[in-house]
Amino acid sequence: MKIFPKRLKNNHCPDIISVKKKRNLKKIERRKFKNKEKKVGRIHYSLIIFAMIFFIVNYMFFEDITIGYDIRYIIYIFCLPLIVGIVFFGIYRKEFLIRMYLSVNETYAKIYVIGFYLIQGIIVSYLSFGQITSVIWNCINKKEAEKNKIEIVSYNVTDFYTRKNPHVTFKFKNRTEILKVSSETNRKNQDRNPKDYQIEITTQKGIWNYYIVKHWELKNIR
Repeated sequence: MKIFPKRLKNNHCPDIISVKKKRNLKKIERRKFKNKEKKVGRIHYSLIIFAMIFFIVNYMFFEDITIGYDIRYIIYIFCLPLIVGIVFFGIYRKEFLIRMYLSVNETYAKIYVIGFYLIQGIIVSYLSFGQITSVIWNCINKKEAEKNKIEIVSYNVTDFYTRKNPHVTFKFKNRTEILKVSSETNRKNQDRNPKDYQIEITTQKGIWNYYIVKHWELKNIR
């Protein structure tokens, strides 16, 4: 009678199969995640372009020229919407941000990821939450100003800036204010002495300590 040697059972086969399955599942998950991000990315890109166009149009044609200062504007109209936006988008993109953070091992790379997406979050928050808040504030400020009488006030010009982004500066309630000038006015200002001029401004008081500039012109006082 022939005695055949017993075949050794390969106890590691199930483990190898399990590892391969896990790797395949991870590849499938990564592929699904990338496809999902591509679709979401296209939507986000369209929304950002729209927000940028809205920002430019609003700034060029609808936003009122104002002078004045109030810390409440910095807190409630600028900082608070920015913080709320960053928190909102952080929660909304939590899965993506965690994946991006865990995809790198080096400390400098992790710092770069945090910094890059934080800056991106600030920009997106400003273009969305910041702009919505700003538009609402401008509407309220305009309506409040319409209730108040028109005032004509004059201030001494402190400087004519005639280079890039030309403007005229003056002191209003102990703070330096800037009003942009046209190219034609800028050409004239190049040969003018600021000490010889005052700026006459037609204003209406809005909310807090802000005034809407309805009209302004330079007056020679010499």
